[in-house]
Amino acid sequence: MEETPLKVDVEQLPSAVVLRAEGEVDSYTADQLREKLAEAFGAKLPVVLDVSEVEFFASAGLSVLVEYHLLGEDRGIPLRLVSPRGSVLRALRATTLNETLELYLSLDEALRGR
Repeated sequence: MEETPLKVDVEQLPSAVVLRAEGEVDSYTADQLREKLAEAFGAKLPVVLDVSEVEFFASAGLSVLVEYHLLGEDRGIPLRLVSPRGSVLRALRATTLNETLELYLSLDEALRGR
């Protein structure tokens, strides 16, 4: 059995739902990220997505981020990204999503929302 190139761990905290993604987000794994975000948004708490261990982030993943950013705006639930770097940060900058999404350098900052 082949391992999926994306792993997403979920932790429910009193103040937020934290998702820690590791691996690659592409057309094959974007639905997995979408499912985890859908579950997290069900808690009606801020959603913190730590992408510090994501090695590759394709346009399919960016679409998921936009989808859940807009859903969060509609529902008053923020989506916060932690430590975008490498290909993730390049993809965000190339699409100017770094100006739209909430980006944080650390998990602590994202949990505090500042």
